[in-house]
Amino acid sequence: MDEALLLIQAYQPWIYLILGLALVLYGRSAAGWYIAENRAEFGLERERAHRGWTRSAAMAIAVVAVGALTFLVATVLSPAVPAALRPTALPTVSLLATPSTPAPDSTGPAATALPEAVLDSSGCLNATATLTFPEEGSELVGTVTIQGSASIANFAFYKYEYVELAAGVPAPGSVWRAISAGTEPKSGADLGVWDTTLVNPGDYGFRLVVTDTAGNAPLPCVRRVRVLPGG
Repeated sequence: MDEALLLIQAYQPWIYLILGLALVLYGRSAAGWYIAENRAEFGLERERAHRGWTRSAAMAIAVVAVGALTFLVATVLSPAVPAALRPTALPTVSLLATPSTPAPDSTGPAATALPEAVLDSSGCLNATATLTFPEEGSELVGTVTIQGSASIANFAFYKYEYVELAAGVPAPGSVWRAISAGTEPKSGADLGVWDTTLVNPGDYGFRLVVTDTAGNAPLPCVRRVRVLPGG
């Protein structure tokens, strides 16, 4: 449900455009049938024009209703979706990390890889916002319990997310997708669970994001994990 609300919010300009075109078409159709009804000389012709007018008018009203519903969703319901459940765009780059520059390849142009800072695990060194499970390279099957700490100063909420990896890095345009969230600080405790049967087996980036009441977050704790089939 939350994803549907966010989708409507993201594509509302296109929705309004389509609805606007539909409204123009149905409005012109209704006007044409209305004129035809007034000009009709025979009862059968007038009745046919009246049916066309009411049908087009009803569709125009439906289009307006859909537009009003879209406006309500985009301005009232979508902003109410918790920040913890919103997808996070990649990359999230550590300001403390310095991406390495690949050495020139004399055989041809050097390929440009995504910076490793995207999956920088140095955030796990923060004892108040870290994962104790899964660990780096963990192999996960079925439903697993996420463990760690989320107890930074002025704590607001934490969330844990995943992103699918290709050759060890997220694919361009990928986003971190929220699995679950919590609003109570935890220290060396269970943070929640992840039902890995809901994703395809393969390699994933997994991270814990802890946010304070001002909307600030320390560098996330990131792990590379592998989801195995079964469970």
